Amino acid sequence: MKPEAVLQRLKSISRDSGFNITQTITARDYDEVVAENRQVSDLLPGARSITLIGFGGNAFWNTFSNYLKSNPDFKERDENLIDNYSLMIFEELSGVLNENGVMHRAVFPFGEDGTLMDFVKLGERSGAGVRSLLGILLHPEHGPWISLRGALLTDLELSRYDSPLEGFAPCPSCHKPCISACPASTISEKGWDWESCMAFRLAEDTCSSSCASRRACPYGKDRQYSEEQMAYHHRFVLKSVKKYFEVKTP
Repeated sequence: MKPEAVLQRLKSISRDSGFNITQTITARDYDEVVAENRQVSDLLPGARSITLIGFGGNAFWNTFSNYLKSNPDFKERDENLIDNYSLMIFEELSGVLNENGVMHRAVFPFGEDGTLMDFVKLGERSGAGVRSLLGILLHPEHGPWISLRGALLTDLELSRYDSPLEGFAPCPSCHKPCISACPASTISEKGWDWESCMAFRLAEDTCSSSCASRRACPYGKDRQYSEEQMAYHHRFVLKSVKKYFEVKTP
């Protein structure tokens, strides 16, 4: 298949799997805005493009839930369900690239790959969103309700690529209900105080299953995660945060 046809096949599989965000940029565009230790040229020499894959809004949870119902054994094998589901879908995508002789490497924002790439800058550079006060990307349609699941580095050379969003910078002019909604005052005009937020979540049960600031954001209100999905993400993140603080504080 031609490069554009390969990309369309990747997008089709991703979309059918619940991943409705796919953005592709040149490897050079990404390398220009990240630190040297996170550049694609080190991860896959000869890479020409990067395809970022994720999901936005609440539709993913329905697709994912239906998959779990049809495959009960998948849920029994491991509790890191969305990460493992992402790995499985990326294996399918990798199969398409192998079939077409495309050199590639998959990189994820979780697990052992967690620090290899700057996914926030990748998301900004590819037009998946803009950085928000909440510390996450803000999408024009989905607001803060997006999750970046991984990136495919390839030697595909395409005729067109995605680019950063233009004319979308909502936080500066917003009345910022996210700041007043935070019970721990971890969000300010300067942004999100990650460590203070996580320390509060470990000490208090207030934010154990949801985020008042994220829900207060006026963008993507109709795309908000369900309570069930939000609770899943919070349990998973809190588990990782506990490990972080255990290592930091002997």
